[in-house]
Amino acid sequence: MRMSILLVAFTLISVSPEYSSQATIRLDTDFTYQTIVGWEAESQSGEVECEGFELYKDLVFDMAVDDLGINRIRLAIRSGIENPEDWFSKYMKGEIDREQYKAKWYEVINDDADPHHFNPAGFQYAYLDYKIESVVLPLRNRLLRNGDSLFVNVNYVDFRPSEFKHKSDPQEYAEFVLATYQHMQSKYGFSPDSWEVILEPENAKWSPEQIGHAIVAAGDLLKANGFTPNFIAPSTTVMKNAIFYFEKILAIPGAVDYMSELSYHRYSGVSRESLETIAHLAEENGINTSMLEWIGATHETLHEDLKIGNNSAWQQYTLAYCGKNPGSAGGAYFGIDNQDPSNPRIVTGWRTTYLRQYFKYIKPGAVRIEAATSNRDFDPVAFINPGGLFVVVVKADKAGEIAIEGLPPGTYEISHTTEEGLHPVSPVTITNESQNLTTSIPAKGVVTVSQSSPKEAKPIEQEPDC
Repeated sequence: MRMSILLVAFTLISVSPEYSSQATIRLDTDFTYQTIVGWEAESQSGEVECEGFELYKDLVFDMAVDDLGINRIRLAIRSGIENPEDWFSKYMKGEIDREQYKAKWYEVINDDADPHHFNPAGFQYAYLDYKIESVVLPLRNRLLRNGDSLFVNVNYVDFRPSEFKHKSDPQEYAEFVLATYQHMQSKYGFSPDSWEVILEPENAKWSPEQIGHAIVAAGDLLKANGFTPNFIAPSTTVMKNAIFYFEKILAIPGAVDYMSELSYHRYSGVSRESLETIAHLAEENGINTSMLEWIGATHETLHEDLKIGNNSAWQQYTLAYCGKNPGSAGGAYFGIDNQDPSNPRIVTGWRTTYLRQYFKYIKPGAVRIEAATSNRDFDPVAFINPGGLFVVVVKADKAGEIAIEGLPPGTYEISHTTEEGLHPVSPVTITNESQNLTTSIPAKGVVTVSQSSPKEAKPIEQEPDC
């Protein structure tokens, strides 16, 4: 990975009369940054809570995979799965109400006194299985149909006190992790691609040292049983706390060796300085960075996390949910209007239309390259997708015309999103390396230029509103 501040001499471009602003964007493949792992959603899709799930699920999953570009799912696993009672099944049968069920989410009862041996009767996977079968497998099958794969990130959640706590015994935590990997592998034929150690440790009252020791114990046990450890931490609520937590985790011998991502949320403590420090710490230790939750996050957040934080994975929050004014608060990519449960309506969040300009076109395995601009009102990020196909996404603060230098010959799909919605543009073909691609955007928003493979090159049709 090479990084540098580029001094670029820009050429002037002619500007259409209707545009008073212009920008030239120059690409440089000699300077590369992060590799994209995936675009994440929390698996919540209203599968338990929202009436009409069976009627809307297929369309939501189709839209998430084929149009938005979701290819990574966060699958929550609650600490109270280690418990002799299957409280989820009791709830689903109507034997207990929701409040009684919620009271048991984080009640951990040790399966036995030996962390090196687990009693299958002491782990209740009914809720995890329901989530996998209702959400994960449908998404996974859709991606496989497209020749792609779903990245499954299992996220341990522990938000209430319990007499027995995994954080107090790393070997018991490791047992919990291994039991889950083996359960998923045995029942579904795949295991987690990563394990997020603890969701929001400040709220769960986990120390960074507890996280570090849990990583080492679980990593050693997974490796000894034929699995590849791939841990994500610390996933702090406060961005700047990720720095403190990670530096403490580094002090635990062997912990960082099992880590793949330095993760953070954006609920407070946000600054460019913290973001730059997170990027530096991750690069220095050979791991990726990821922003994995901020309800209401916009494309401007994503753009900054990609460009300053060098993120390889990113999440706003849940896939879909129902409620008043669905899709308006940024807590879900898709809202479900189920006022009439027999005819639920899918509402695409307004932020989602902008995020789509990144998610849909920047594929897992894409490598970010240098993209310099002559006008800061038009801020680019550029990637080379697997197969050598280029993608340039420009965050525009105003209307204007944009020329892109350094694209290889080929056909390019162009679209932009503004307050007026998504607007595809007819494809443009570049015939030689010295030819610039020129496009425009009529208002503040995002414009994406994506190189098509020969079989993909075709006119774009406006998609109907759902």
